[in-house]
Amino acid sequence: MATLRDVATRAGVSASTVSYILRGDTRFQAETVARVRAAARELGYTANLSARILKAGRNGVIGVAVYALEAAQPMRLAAAINREAAQRGLRVIVQETANSRKGELQTLEQTTSQFCDGLIFSPAKVSAEEIKSHIGTKPMVWCEDFSDSPIFDSVVTPSFEGSRDAVRHLISVGCRRIGILGIGVRTSHDRNVTNESHEGNDCIEAESSVFVTDGNATFRTQRLRGYLAALNEASIVFDPTWAIDCAWNFEAAREATQQLANSSHVPIDGLFCMNDVLAIGASRGLADCGVHVPDDVAIIGFDGIRETAYTTPSISTVTLDYNDYARKALDLLAARIDGANNGAPAQRLVANYRIVQRESTMR
Repeated sequence: MATLRDVATRAGVSASTVSYILRGDTRFQAETVARVRAAARELGYTANLSARILKAGRNGVIGVAVYALEAAQPMRLAAAINREAAQRGLRVIVQETANSRKGELQTLEQTTSQFCDGLIFSPAKVSAEEIKSHIGTKPMVWCEDFSDSPIFDSVVTPSFEGSRDAVRHLISVGCRRIGILGIGVRTSHDRNVTNESHEGNDCIEAESSVFVTDGNATFRTQRLRGYLAALNEASIVFDPTWAIDCAWNFEAAREATQQLANSSHVPIDGLFCMNDVLAIGASRGLADCGVHVPDDVAIIGFDGIRETAYTTPSISTVTLDYNDYARKALDLLAARIDGANNGAPAQRLVANYRIVQRESTMR
């Protein structure tokens, strides 16, 4: 049976370097990491996980909790975390919260009663203070925490940056009347638009309009801010008729854009959709009414789900680097578990992304 020293000899590095790399240490050059992992595979080396975690007083198991395993984004994230954890010799327990307060509280209770060394969690219904009271000192990384004063390390999707670049992309292909699908707007002259009427929500003003977003879903707020920032950069004045509110599913997006297309005048020549499901539904809704994508209306989505490559036309999108997200989440969690970052302020890391242009914006 191959040993750690055998791997070190084959890779031409020290035994300690092999140990660090196989534990997921990120300080080494990519070429060195690849050489060590290749040597381990060739020799059939498997780290003695049980001995290592017992020596360290840990179990080598982490919990991952997402709101829905059937939804594309959390499913891909959970899979990426599982792959990255396996490379580091860790095991993963994945739980689904069903996007409910009860499910999130059950996850916290199970995590503290189980043998997980730490948790990667994407809560929407429970507060940071509630989480802290349940898990105590157990390390946790919060997925999608955009709060001003975070108390947990977090990794977030590039919601502001990606949305801004998505709208910049629409502008680059000639769009000047760019709609946003998936969020509502009221005019600021509406007597109901007051601070009191939106308590607990985020209100964002643009010209004579006020967007109202769910304060618990702050990635929506960030995507809206990115959209408005790109318009402002290009000196494009926002028109309230460009905001199209609908539920975040295929059918709602299809119906909303059908209504738009059947109006006397289609007010937009580009459409930023808050996610890819909306983009696919919007493309179909416009096509149903004889509005051509991208010649009449160019469309871009967000998230990079696989289906966007197979629609007609295929959909341009902001693609999230799930592997990078997983690496950053596990790096943060490992540092807390190992004690390296104990006492340090909470960190927030942004996952990498890229714009993928497809037929829906090829003019």
